Amino acid sequence: MNLAKKVVDKMISGDAFSQWLGIEVLEITEGFCKLKMTVRDEMTNGFNIAHGGIAYSLADSCLAFAANADGIQ
Repeated sequence: MNLAKKVVDKMISGDAFSQWLGIEVLEITEGFCKLKMTVRDEMTNGFNIAHGGIAYSLADSCLAFAANADGIQ
């Protein structure tokens, strides 16, 4: 397992919100992250599309994982 994957696995294991989102890491390298998640009914807004907060949360997690994938603290 590469360092980026180890770092992100550790981050997700302590991140109950990312776990609740159901985030799946499709690809992770130093400075790059590709995620996927299924939008559930409780994540939608009045137009029956993903609530902006959910979309932002996915983007926030993706940025955090990519930025920390090098393991430097």
